[in-house]
Amino acid sequence: MTKPTRRSMRHDIIADTILHVADAPPLAVTICNISRHGLVIDSLAALSEDDIIHVELEAGNLRPARFVWQDGFRTGLELLDPFEPEDYWPMLQHLNGPGEAA
Repeated sequence: MTKPTRRSMRHDIIADTILHVADAPPLAVTICNISRHGLVIDSLAALSEDDIIHVELEAGNLRPARFVWQDGFRTGLELLDPFEPEDYWPMLQHLNGPGEAA
């Protein structure tokens, strides 16, 4: 059995963000790791494949995502509109906050 290959490098991070799920109030979640194509969040949200999800990584910037998996409080989301390399690094630095390394 072969292990699936990731499309992009993941970066461990602890950053607060907002999850928007259709027909529910915005929910504060914590990002545990992120890549250009997806992220893992830590949250109490019980999500499913049927949910319409948007992640607010930066104020006012909503990125559509789809539910991939859930294990306890951890949830994997795939970004439907992946970050371009030139946009990913500034966003990662923004999430890390001033003076912190990715």
